[in-house]
Amino acid sequence: MKLKLTYAKCEEYRRIDLAWLKRKGCLHPGNASNLTWSLGGNKTGSINYRVETGGLRLIYRTRPSDGEWRDVNELVPFRWTRTRFGGQRRWFQCLSCARRCRILYGGSHYRCRRCHGLKYGSQHEPAYQRAINQADKLRKRVGGERGAFDEEPFPPKPKGMHWKTYQRLEERYDALQSGWAIGVIQRFGLYG
Repeated sequence: MKLKLTYAKCEEYRRIDLAWLKRKGCLHPGNASNLTWSLGGNKTGSINYRVETGGLRLIYRTRPSDGEWRDVNELVPFRWTRTRFGGQRRWFQCLSCARRCRILYGGSHYRCRRCHGLKYGSQHEPAYQRAINQADKLRKRVGGERGAFDEEPFPPKPKGMHWKTYQRLEERYDALQSGWAIGVIQRFGLYG
């Protein structure tokens, strides 16, 4: 009997995404608010935060396995890296391993993906499924609908896209479709 290992997936955890906070205009020092998570319309958790000059202060309660609620007040520092054409990019610095990360995942504490031992959902998919998902993303990128395994041709070049870029995407799309077809044939033994 084969033992199947299961891993916790990033998609199953609460998360604080630095890019999302930036898009929403929440990263100005002094800004304080809260984040709430829900599933099926039911609230599953919330966390208060305050933006400080040096980082994001997280204020929440957690209940470890011993069952006692504990108050947590942590400052997750910001780290900065230079961007290619000037400017800087902001990151979180994980409080456990000091790595920089864009997303903090909630467990008993908010830490990076690696500290929680999390894997992305796509890491559990077979290669042929990843190929068709990537092909769907390419279709969407050029203005098409999902459905890369349909008989629909690759969508026409969108206005403003360079022909060289479009041709590169179309070649990648064809390769991904082929990879999907080969993977399905190998996995399920389907022959035309």
